[in-house]
Amino acid sequence: MKLNRKYLSISVIAIFVFASIFMAANVEALDTVIGQTDISLNGERQHVRTQETNLGNLVTDIIRWNTGADIAVYNGGGIRDSADLGDITLEDAIEILAFDNEVVSLEMTGLNIKRMLEHAVSDYPEVSGKFLQVSGLRFYFDADAEPGNRVKDIYVGGQRLRFRETYEVATNDFLAAGGDEYYMMEESRQLMTFGTRDQAMFIEYIQDNSPLFPVVEGRIVVMD
Repeated sequence: MKLNRKYLSISVIAIFVFASIFMAANVEALDTVIGQTDISLNGERQHVRTQETNLGNLVTDIIRWNTGADIAVYNGGGIRDSADLGDITLEDAIEILAFDNEVVSLEMTGLNIKRMLEHAVSDYPEVSGKFLQVSGLRFYFDADAEPGNRVKDIYVGGQRLRFRETYEVATNDFLAAGGDEYYMMEESRQLMTFGTRDQAMFIEYIQDNSPLFPVVEGRIVVMD
């Protein structure tokens, strides 16, 4: 069958016009200011993958507050960008949590939480995407000790972690499925899938709570 080039050309032009209008509308939407921050939000690759940052604290706090979990953790490799002091656009928020993971909660024993944190710092001081940002807990680790035996003290809600107790841990579905070799999380009982993605939680929080001013609080401490 012979194609009618005239009508084909018109169809192609129409598609390109529609695509251009769609892209322009979306670019305009991405420029929408959704909030402000009174401090730069540090999502720099070499920082979120080796140390506590104020953006890591903000992301994990938002997840913990939204889920009511005891603890929230997020892999540094999932935080993809920073935000400068001033206005935060929709595009900024999307780029920070670009993977747009689903939020889930797990029931984890204190012993598995210890194993989780040991895994998080096992590559330190190398830059590693599995390094965790945390909320609801504080831990101390000895970078000179052998991997697997670095974490020395862990506190949840101000109380020392108990290995035999269980805690609710909120995270993203990537880690919950054993991503970055977090097998102890995959083996833990899943309590709930919230049906909400981390990006949406992040955007809503910025809209409702600006201006932001998250700080580093000493949640992750490298021992001298």
